[in-house]
Amino acid sequence: MPGVSQAVLGEAKSNGATRPFIEYRAAEGARWKQPTRFTLQQSSGSHFSFMAVLPGLVTPGSDVDAHVTNAVVKKWETQCGAEANVLFE
Repeated sequence: MPGVSQAVLGEAKSNGATRPFIEYRAAEGARWKQPTRFTLQQSSGSHFSFMAVLPGLVTPGSDVDAHVTNAVVKKWETQCGAEANVLFE
């Protein structure tokens, strides 16, 4: 996908549970301190849910540029039926 680089699949342990994640560097105007990481959340039935927290720096008074991440989320929703939530730190 254009604007995505250094994509990695992995697992992270949190509160005794191991959860898969996907992370990548996004070519966006905001300067994220670390890669964008979506972690699989508990889901009901056959639905998948991912959550990301974007820890970064945004120029005061400007809009947050997350166009690459928004495109990734939209593609997951339309092609995979997955739900993805993006939060800003």
